[in-house]
Amino acid sequence: MNGMTKQGGLGRGLLGPALIGGAAWGLGEATLGHLLHLARVPGLPGLVMIPFAVLVMGRTAAAARSNTGGAVFLAGLTAASLKLLDLAVPGTDILSLVNPIRAILLEALAGAFWVKAVEMGAEKVFEKHSSRIFRRSPVPCISTGLPPSAHIRSLPSDGRP
Repeated sequence: MNGMTKQGGLGRGLLGPALIGGAAWGLGEATLGHLLHLARVPGLPGLVMIPFAVLVMGRTAAAARSNTGGAVFLAGLTAASLKLLDLAVPGTDILSLVNPIRAILLEALAGAFWVKAVEMGAEKVFEKHSSRIFRRSPVPCISTGLPPSAHIRSLPSDGRP
Protein backbone atom coordinates (compact mmCIF):
# COMPACT_ATOMS: atom_id res chain seq x y z
CA MET A 1 0.00 0.00 0.00
CA ASN A 2 2.74 2.46 0.82
CA GLY A 3 5.13 1.40 -1.93
CA MET A 4 6.78 -1.36 0.10
CA THR A 5 6.81 -4.94 -1.11
CA LYS A 6 6.15 -7.98 1.05
CA GLN A 7 9.91 -8.42 1.40
CA GLY A 8 10.13 -4.98 3.02
CA GLY A 9 12.10 -3.16 0.32
CA LEU A 10 11.15 -0.55 -2.20
CA GLY A 11 9.27 -2.25 -4.98
CA ARG A 12 7.06 -1.54 -7.94
CA GLY A 13 4.34 0.24 -5.95
CA LEU A 14 4.21 4.00 -5.73
CA LEU A 15 7.18 5.00 -3.64
CA GLY A 16 10.01 3.00 -5.23
CA PRO A 17 9.59 4.10 -8.87
CA ALA A 18 8.79 7.66 -7.80
CA LEU A 19 11.94 8.01 -5.71
CA ILE A 20 14.19 6.36 -8.29
CA GLY A 21 12.72 8.34 -11.19
CA GLY A 22 12.73 11.55 -9.17
CA ALA A 23 16.33 11.03 -8.15
CA ALA A 24 17.41 10.49 -11.75
CA TRP A 25 15.40 13.47 -12.94
CA GLY A 26 16.59 15.71 -10.09
CA LEU A 27 20.26 14.81 -10.48
CA GLY A 28 19.99 15.40 -14.23
CA GLU A 29 18.42 18.79 -13.60
CA ALA A 30 20.97 19.66 -10.94
CA THR A 31 23.97 18.77 -13.10
CA LEU A 32 23.17 19.00 -16.80
CA GLY A 33 20.43 21.60 -16.32
CA HIS A 34 22.77 23.82 -14.30
CA LEU A 35 25.47 23.59 -16.97
CA LEU A 36 22.96 24.40 -19.71
CA HIS A 37 21.77 27.46 -17.78
CA LEU A 38 25.37 28.61 -17.45
CA ALA A 39 25.71 28.51 -21.25
CA ARG A 40 23.23 31.43 -21.41
CA VAL A 41 21.70 30.22 -24.69
CA PRO A 42 17.99 31.14 -24.65
CA GLY A 43 15.78 28.06 -24.78
CA LEU A 44 18.61 25.51 -24.64
CA PRO A 45 17.89 24.20 -21.12
CA GLY A 46 14.24 23.63 -21.95
CA LEU A 47 15.06 22.08 -25.31
CA VAL A 48 17.27 19.48 -23.65
CA MET A 49 15.69 18.99 -20.24
CA ILE A 50 12.00 18.68 -21.21
CA PRO A 51 12.53 15.51 -23.32
CA PHE A 52 14.64 14.12 -20.48
CA ALA A 53 11.80 14.87 -18.04
CA VAL A 54 9.23 13.22 -20.32
CA LEU A 55 11.44 10.14 -20.58
CA VAL A 56 11.80 9.90 -16.82
CA MET A 57 8.07 10.46 -16.24
CA GLY A 58 7.22 7.75 -18.76
CA ARG A 59 9.61 5.28 -17.17
CA THR A 60 8.25 6.13 -13.72
CA ALA A 61 4.66 5.61 -14.84
CA ALA A 62 5.58 2.32 -16.50
CA ALA A 63 7.36 1.07 -13.39
CA ALA A 64 4.57 1.98 -10.99
CA ARG A 65 1.87 -0.65 -10.64
CA SER A 66 -0.77 1.52 -9.04
CA ASN A 67 -1.48 5.24 -8.85
CA THR A 68 0.81 6.01 -11.77
CA GLY A 69 -0.22 9.67 -11.83
CA GLY A 70 0.74 9.99 -8.18
CA ALA A 71 4.08 8.32 -8.84
CA VAL A 72 4.84 10.77 -11.65
CA PHE A 73 3.97 13.78 -9.48
CA LEU A 74 5.98 12.41 -6.54
CA ALA A 75 8.94 11.95 -8.89
CA GLY A 76 8.59 15.62 -9.85
CA LEU A 77 8.54 16.67 -6.21
CA THR A 78 11.67 14.63 -5.60
CA ALA A 79 13.36 16.15 -8.65
CA ALA A 80 12.44 19.69 -7.60
CA SER A 81 13.84 19.13 -4.13
CA LEU A 82 17.07 17.72 -5.59
CA LYS A 83 17.34 20.76 -7.87
CA LEU A 84 17.96 22.72 -4.67
CA LEU A 85 21.38 21.02 -4.57
CA ASP A 86 22.46 23.73 -7.01
CA LEU A 87 22.61 26.05 -4.00
CA ALA A 88 25.79 24.21 -3.00
CA VAL A 89 27.49 25.57 -6.15
CA PRO A 90 29.22 28.89 -5.42
CA GLY A 91 27.54 31.86 -7.07
CA THR A 92 24.07 30.32 -7.27
CA ASP A 93 21.26 32.12 -5.49
CA ILE A 94 17.75 30.93 -4.73
CA LEU A 95 16.18 33.33 -7.23
CA SER A 96 18.01 31.69 -10.13
CA LEU A 97 16.42 28.36 -9.15
CA VAL A 98 12.82 29.54 -8.97
CA ASN A 99 12.05 29.15 -12.68
CA PRO A 100 13.63 25.69 -13.12
CA ILE A 101 11.91 24.39 -9.98
CA ARG A 102 8.60 25.85 -11.11
CA ALA A 103 9.10 24.22 -14.54
CA ILE A 104 9.84 20.85 -12.94
CA LEU A 105 6.69 21.03 -10.80
CA LEU A 106 4.51 22.09 -13.74
CA GLU A 107 5.97 19.33 -15.93
CA ALA A 108 5.26 16.81 -13.17
CA LEU A 109 1.70 18.08 -12.75
CA ALA A 110 1.05 17.95 -16.50
CA GLY A 111 2.62 14.50 -16.71
CA ALA A 112 0.51 13.22 -13.81
CA PHE A 113 -2.68 14.54 -15.42
CA TRP A 114 -1.71 13.03 -18.77
CA VAL A 115 -0.90 9.63 -17.28
CA LYS A 116 -4.14 9.64 -15.29
CA ALA A 117 -6.18 10.63 -18.36
CA VAL A 118 -4.64 7.84 -20.43
CA GLU A 119 -5.17 5.43 -17.56
CA MET A 120 -8.87 6.37 -17.44
CA GLY A 121 -9.27 5.87 -21.18
CA ALA A 122 -9.28 9.47 -22.35
CA GLU A 123 -7.68 8.49 -25.65
CA LYS A 124 -10.92 6.73 -26.60
CA VAL A 125 -12.88 9.86 -25.78
CA PHE A 126 -10.52 11.96 -27.89
CA GLU A 127 -10.76 9.56 -30.83
CA LYS A 128 -14.55 9.64 -30.64
CA HIS A 129 -14.85 13.44 -30.60
CA SER A 130 -11.77 14.50 -32.55
CA SER A 131 -13.57 14.64 -35.90
CA ARG A 132 -16.07 17.17 -34.53
CA ILE A 133 -13.34 19.20 -32.86
CA PHE A 134 -11.14 19.44 -35.94
CA ARG A 135 -14.06 20.10 -38.27
CA ARG A 136 -14.76 23.39 -36.46
CA SER A 137 -11.18 24.44 -35.75
CA PRO A 138 -8.74 26.31 -38.00
CA VAL A 139 -6.00 23.73 -37.34
CA PRO A 140 -6.32 21.91 -40.71
CA CYS A 141 -6.19 25.26 -42.52
CA ILE A 142 -3.05 26.31 -40.68
CA SER A 143 -1.27 23.00 -41.13
CA THR A 144 -2.00 22.61 -44.86
CA GLY A 145 -2.44 26.21 -45.99
CA LEU A 146 -5.71 25.36 -47.76
CA PRO A 147 -8.82 27.47 -47.20
CA PRO A 148 -11.38 26.15 -44.69
CA SER A 149 -13.89 25.40 -47.46
CA ALA A 150 -11.49 22.85 -49.00
CA HIS A 151 -11.38 20.89 -45.75
CA ILE A 152 -15.09 21.08 -45.11
CA ARG A 153 -15.92 19.78 -48.60
CA SER A 154 -13.43 16.93 -48.23
CA LEU A 155 -14.97 15.72 -44.97
CA PRO A 156 -17.61 13.01 -45.27
CA SER A 157 -21.13 14.32 -44.73
CA ASP A 158 -22.80 12.20 -42.12
CA GLY A 159 -25.57 14.63 -41.22
CA ARG A 160 -23.91 15.91 -38.05
CA PRO A 161 -23.29 19.66 -37.67
